[in-house]
Amino acid sequence: MTTATSGSLETLGRNELPPHLDENLLTPRFYTTEFDKASKTDLDIARKDFEAMFKEMESDYNLKHFDRKASLERLQELSPEDKSVYESYLVRSVVSEFSGFLLFKEISNRFKKAGRAELGQFFQFLARDEARHAGFLGRALKAEGINIDLPNLPKKRAATFFPLSWVLYSLYLSEKIGYWRYILINRHLKNNPDKACAPLFDFFEPWCQDENRHGDCINLMMRCWPGMTKGFRGKILSRFFLWTVFLTHTLTVCERGDFYKLLGIDPVLFDEQVIIETNNTSKNAFPWVYKFDDGKFLKLRIDILNAFKKWRATEGVKKPVALGKFVVLIIKQFALPMEKTNATRYG
Repeated sequence: MTTATSGSLETLGRNELPPHLDENLLTPRFYTTEFDKASKTDLDIARKDFEAMFKEMESDYNLKHFDRKASLERLQELSPEDKSVYESYLVRSVVSEFSGFLLFKEISNRFKKAGRAELGQFFQFLARDEARHAGFLGRALKAEGINIDLPNLPKKRAATFFPLSWVLYSLYLSEKIGYWRYILINRHLKNNPDKACAPLFDFFEPWCQDENRHGDCINLMMRCWPGMTKGFRGKILSRFFLWTVFLTHTLTVCERGDFYKLLGIDPVLFDEQVIIETNNTSKNAFPWVYKFDDGKFLKLRIDILNAFKKWRATEGVKKPVALGKFVVLIIKQFALPMEKTNATRYG
C-alpha cells in the first residue's frame, strides 16, 4: 500500500492499514462462509426466475459505463478537513467493494469446482461488477494521491466467518441499502449540482442499478433455501439482520456525517430515508420487516445516536454507565414490533 507524501507516492509497511481506515466495529470487513453447503443450492426451486436473472446479468448493462479514461479529479478545491472527509469515504467504499468482489469470486470458484457451472458463472457476474466498482474508486483515490494495494489488504485483515444464511441475509441488505444510498445521493446532487465536488458522483445512477440487481440475485439464492425464510428461524434472522444493518448504518452515517454535510445532505434525515426505503424493499425478500407506522423505531435512532456520542466522549468511571445506557437503547430497538410479509413464494 502506498500513499502520497510531499507530492510523491511513498511505500508504507505491509502491516499498515490504508489512511482513514482504523479497526473498529464499523470498519468494512472481509468474509468467508460455508462454501460446500452453498454448492448444494437447489436451483430447480426457482429455475425460471434464475434463468431470467442470469440473462439480465449476462447482458452487462454497465459494460461501457465505467470509462477508464474519464477524469476523476476533483472539480472543487476543498479545505484540508473536507479533503480528508472525501478521501475517508473513498477508502472505506473501495474496501467494501473489494470485499464483495473477493467473496463473490470465491463463491464462483467453489461452485465451478463443485460442477455447478451456471451458478459459478452467475456469481462471476457479481464479482465482475464489484471489481469494476472497486477499480473505479481506486482511480478516484489515485487522483487524490492515495494508492491502496488492494490484493494485499486481506492479508492484513482476518476474514470473518458467517454461516451461509447469515451471508445471504446480510448481502441482500448490503446491496439494497447500498442502492438506496447511491440513488438518494444521486437525486440530491442532480437537484444541487453545485454540491457535486467530484465527477465520481456523475457515475452513481447506473452504478446503483448494479447494487439493485445484486440484491435481486441474492434474494433468488435465498428462495432456493426456503428453510432460511420460514418459521421462527426466518423471523429471528429477519429481525437480527434488519436491526444490525440499520443500527450500523445509523452509527456509520453519524460517524461520517461530515461527508454528507459536504454534499449538502442532512445525515440524520438521510439515514432515516435510507432505512425506510430499505425496510420497505426488504418486504420482497424477508418474511418479516420492522413496523415503522408508530415512529418508535425511527425515534429511537436519535436516542441511540445521542447515547453513542455520549459514550464515545465519556472517560473514566462514567464510561461503563454511558455504555450501559447505549446497550439498553439498542436492545429496546431490537425488540420493537415487526410485520409479516408475503415474500416466501417458493418451497
